[in-house]
Amino acid sequence: MSDDIRSVRRAFEILNIISKHSDGIKLTEIANQVDLPKSTVARMLATLLSLNVIERLTDREGFQIGSELVVMSSRVPYSRSLISIAHPYLQHLVNLTNESATLCVADGDDVHYLDQVNGSHLFHLKDWTGLRFPMHCVSDGKVFLAFRPAEQTEAYLSRPMQKFTKNTITDPAKMRKELQAIRENGYAWTNGEYNLDGVGVAVPIRDENNSVIASLCLFGQAHRFPAPSRAQKYIAITTDIGLKISAKLKALGWGGTR
Repeated sequence: MSDDIRSVRRAFEILNIISKHSDGIKLTEIANQVDLPKSTVARMLATLLSLNVIERLTDREGFQIGSELVVMSSRVPYSRSLISIAHPYLQHLVNLTNESATLCVADGDDVHYLDQVNGSHLFHLKDWTGLRFPMHCVSDGKVFLAFRPAEQTEAYLSRPMQKFTKNTITDPAKMRKELQAIRENGYAWTNGEYNLDGVGVAVPIRDENNSVIASLCLFGQAHRFPAPSRAQKYIAITTDIGLKISAKLKALGWGGTR
C-alpha cells in the first residue's frame, strides 16, 4: 500500500472516530484508538483542521466534526444528509445510556427508520433500519401524529388502526388524549405497542421553521428499560440530544424544503 493511500485510510479512520463523539474527543484518545503515535495523529489533525473538516473545541481540549464536512454532507440527498448529521448524536445517546437509538422520518402515514445504533448489551431488539410501521403503534409515529396538522391527524384517526399487541392504542378518543399529553410533555412513550418486549421514548427533531421533520428514539427491552415514572433521566437525555440535533439543523438552515 502506497504512503498516499495509507494516509487517506488513516484520515478516514480518524474522522470516523471523531464523528462518534459529538461532545468531542482528545488527541490521546484518538491516537490510542487508531494505534498510531501521537505525533503522527497530531500532524494529520493539523491537516484536517486546515481543511475545516474538523474543529477544535472552544471550551476544552479536543476535536469535533467541522463545518466543511457538515456542509458537504448537507449537499447529498435529504435522508442521507440527515443521517450523517444525526448519527454522531445517536452514538452519543447510546454511549450515555447503553440502550439503542433510532432516527426516523414520516413517510405518508407510516414511519420510516433511517438509522439505528445499538448499545453493548448481549441481547437487544432487532435493527429497524429501513423498516416502516404505522404511526399509531410506535413512539416515533405518535410524535408525528401529535405535531402534524390537526386535519391530517384526524384523517388518520378516522380509519381503523391495527392492533399489534394488547397494548396497542386503537381507540381514537384514547389516542387523542395520548397525543395531547405528547404535545404538553414534548415526548412520546411506547410500552409494547408494536412488540411487547419494546419500550422507549421518542422526541421530535425540528428544522428552522420549527416543523417536525424527524424523530429520535431511545428504546430497549421491557425487562431492562425503566418504567415512565422512573425513566426521567432517559427522557431528559433523549430530549436534550433531540434539541441538539434540531439546533444543528437550524444552524445549517434546514427549512424542510430539500
